[in-house]
Amino acid sequence: MQRKYISLLVAIAVAAAILFALGKMSNRHPSDKTSPSGAGSTAPAADATSSKEHEIKALSVELEKKPNHPPILLRMAQLARELGRNDEAVGYLRQLTKADPENVEGHLELGRVLYETNDVAGAIEETNRVLKLNPKNVDALYNLGAIYANVNKPELARQYWTDAVAADPQSDSGRNAQNGLQKLGPQIPAHAAKVPHP
Repeated sequence: MQRKYISLLVAIAVAAAILFALGKMSNRHPSDKTSPSGAGSTAPAADATSSKEHEIKALSVELEKKPNHPPILLRMAQLARELGRNDEAVGYLRQLTKADPENVEGHLELGRVLYETNDVAGAIEETNRVLKLNPKNVDALYNLGAIYANVNKPELARQYWTDAVAADPQSDSGRNAQNGLQKLGPQIPAHAAKVPHP
């Protein structure tokens, strides 16, 4: 039994050494060439795209084994979004949130992608679902504030950002909300506003 274990470890070590050597050789003889303008090649970007495509295919195989598996669907959505395929990302996220209606991360991500596809109403709806699950979710509070600030509803933005700062001032979203509040400027109380004279 111990010999089989040692043989397996040796085989893994040999395989790792071979992969390492192949990696070094490919780095020594790069196939990418410099463009005529002198700028570097786009090979790294193409490699990253190829890697993401490969990961999506591998995840698709896993999804067949575990249909509606939230972590797989979330990762597939993230990859699709990174590749600029937001409609595909929305499909994965809708599948995720249908399979797991209480998946906060899925609703947050779906709200963000919907906003990026100019579906503001859908983005607000999905982000509000997060707040129904957890009214103090700082990321959802910040996101709603940002949505409302971007559609020129500063008072709603102020309300959500204030709540985000109160929920978790030390988090990234809490700090971003504080920055957003500073950009909105001080709130003028309704009773302090003067009616201009004609």
